[in-house]
Amino acid sequence: MVVWIISVLLSIVILLFLYMLFLAFQTNVHTHSLYINEWTKDIQFRVFFISDIHRRKISDKLIQSLIGKVDIVVIGGDLTERGVPLERTNENIKQLAKLGNTCYVFGNNDREVGAQNLSDILEAHAVYILENRSVEFEKDKFSLRIVGINDGFEGNVKMYEAFKDVKESDVIVFVTHAPAYFNNAKKISKPHLLLAGHLHGGQIRFGPFGIYEKGSYREKENSAELISNGYGTTAVPLRLGAKSECHLITISGRH
Repeated sequence: MVVWIISVLLSIVILLFLYMLFLAFQTNVHTHSLYINEWTKDIQFRVFFISDIHRRKISDKLIQSLIGKVDIVVIGGDLTERGVPLERTNENIKQLAKLGNTCYVFGNNDREVGAQNLSDILEAHAVYILENRSVEFEKDKFSLRIVGINDGFEGNVKMYEAFKDVKESDVIVFVTHAPAYFNNAKKISKPHLLLAGHLHGGQIRFGPFGIYEKGSYREKENSAELISNGYGTTAVPLRLGAKSECHLITISGRH
């Protein structure tokens, strides 16, 4: 009887482990729609947001499913970490850059592979490194400004410097690796979309309980806040209750 119970428990543990491994390597693309007052109905920008890639590889299947559906790619930090070959990071950036103009903010693990090494890869693929600065993209005489800050763990966050080129009339996407900086950005500006990762949704959750809050997309008045569970994992390649995810956000005019 005891042997049977141990055997059953061991089987349950193995099955749970395999299930958590499966969840860690899923590719879930969530779609969101944000309508803003500043644009007319015929104007839209499609933003693909991915964060916390860490050790994962960007699959060609994911890229092919998004070709022609993305205007701007935003990478929310932790693109890599210690021990990840630079070749893999280079290939991931090469894949993402196929989708369109690509922006990136540093995460707390990225500099573990060498900040200059990573910057060289990003610059080779014409990626905009938003280290306390912004970049503007135009479409049909309308524009979208992406504002990004440093990671705050290894780099210096200079919020006012990041927003220095922002005009009052700008439609703004604010990007930070850690969502803790959302409130700081809202004190000096009015971003329409705020993007962050870092928390992994707790990565392993038991029901409502986890180390960090689960990822979410929350619409507010003429704006939205997105905190992603992230695409990859850290420490252990396992997930439970916080599925791997990336996001396609369509920002459209309301009137």
